Amino acid sequence: MGSREGPGQRSEVQALLYPRCAMNKDCYYFAHDSNAKDDPKCVLMIEQLGMEGYGIYWMLVETLRDQPDYTYPVANIPALARRYNTSAEKVRTVVYNYELFTVKDDRIFFSESLNRRMQVFNEKRAKRSEAGRLGNAFRWGASQTDRNAITLQSQSLAIKGKESKVKEKESMEKVATKRTAFVAPSLQEVSDYISEKGYAVDARQFVDFYESKGWMVGSNKMKDWRAAVRTWTRRQNPSNTPSHEPQRPYELLD
Repeated sequence: MGSREGPGQRSEVQALLYPRCAMNKDCYYFAHDSNAKDDPKCVLMIEQLGMEGYGIYWMLVETLRDQPDYTYPVANIPALARRYNTSAEKVRTVVYNYELFTVKDDRIFFSESLNRRMQVFNEKRAKRSEAGRLGNAFRWGASQTDRNAITLQSQSLAIKGKESKVKEKESMEKVATKRTAFVAPSLQEVSDYISEKGYAVDARQFVDFYESKGWMVGSNKMKDWRAAVRTWTRRQNPSNTPSHEPQRPYELLD
């Protein structure tokens, strides 16, 4: 028993038997019936020409399949016969005598059976091609939609992020304003502070004075009323400054 052929050996054999298929990836295909030899026309052809006639028949069908319009010039029959090592007379006999081919104006011949099969084949191939094109268009469209959605989402998040930062800044400014905003003291608060510090000044006089000015120090709003009390005390009577506080130069307020 002979050894089995490996993949490399098979490709070499195919290249020898089918050189065109080996070189061309688009080796043309066509369907045919496995019992074509039993067709009455083929039976008669085989009876008269032997299996050589049957081989010539399939050589002609394959040749037609390779043509763009599935037709072949009658004038080229001699060249075709020489190429495949047979006689032009036998080839013409197969073309003309068994109703296997249709000859038009003695110029071209074709196979109606092959044309029908190729029409079905081409229609199916066109449908598959269109389905693939639509599928690719759908996938591209879906991915493009996703990209657009991601872009819009990113832009929306960026806008929201900016808005959030602005709101956060405004909120912080409001908090800072609340923290630094001056709150006018009550008479009791001023009186308690004066007593705590041991100052000999009139709390009501201090409050009345600054209330009349809207709690302004010069052209600016007062920031620290306790500092104002200390300054007021030094202005009224420097000797009133308690002994436990060191003497300090005149304190300016904003």
